Amino acid sequence: MRGCKFLVGVFSLFTAAMLSAHAVQPVRFLMLENRTMPFGLVERGPNARLILAAGITKDWQDALAKELGRTPAYVLLPRKRQDMAVAQKLVDLRCFISPDWLTSEQVEQYDWPAPFFDVEERLIGPLNGKPVESIDELSGARIGTVLGYSYRSLDPLFADGRAKRDDASNEMSSLLKQVAGRTDFMVMRTLDFEYQQKTDPTLKGLRLTPVVVSRFSMYCARPKYSSVTLRDLSNAQTRLLNTGVLSGILAKYR
Repeated sequence: MRGCKFLVGVFSLFTAAMLSAHAVQPVRFLMLENRTMPFGLVERGPNARLILAAGITKDWQDALAKELGRTPAYVLLPRKRQDMAVAQKLVDLRCFISPDWLTSEQVEQYDWPAPFFDVEERLIGPLNGKPVESIDELSGARIGTVLGYSYRSLDPLFADGRAKRDDASNEMSSLLKQVAGRTDFMVMRTLDFEYQQKTDPTLKGLRLTPVVVSRFSMYCARPKYSSVTLRDLSNAQTRLLNTGVLSGILAKYR
């Protein structure tokens, strides 16, 4: 009997330890390593490791992890290695992504809760430059874009040579080209441009044009193997939205 009680005690301790380990398991968020503010400030941490230090993505995902009862961990990778990280089951959630950016096969690798955030991209041009009201007026223009990004409304112009695509590694690099006059226009999220213009006086000579390049919804996609269930993810996201957490985060960067 005493031996049985001992085994039961050992089993109970083992079970408690396993449950405790599961409870503190971090949520691994997949992130682009070249994020820029206001969406993300990426810095070099100890041992030269990249860390997500600030920004909309960090604030939202920190809040989401907390709502799930877990801690956040960030897997920062270049765009070309993102799909490999999912294939190797290295991440639990991939937030700030749109299914429009993926192939149909890639979309099927995820469960998709409701979108939580809408984004608009517009053309940015010189304050005193030639007014432009529509995409049809961009013939002959050199347009700043981000390497690897697809711009469905502009791609036909690039394909037939009516406009020239000028790639940069990220939005900030493209913005610097625009300031230097190396491009006629550039594409940027409205929120990003307004934040950068507010904090950088050298951008006062640029303006948002009326030309909307795209509008899309952002999601927190769940790889089908993830330890975060779709139900838990959806419920946590809904609670954060209903209590104004996202609105409060965005207000910090406007």
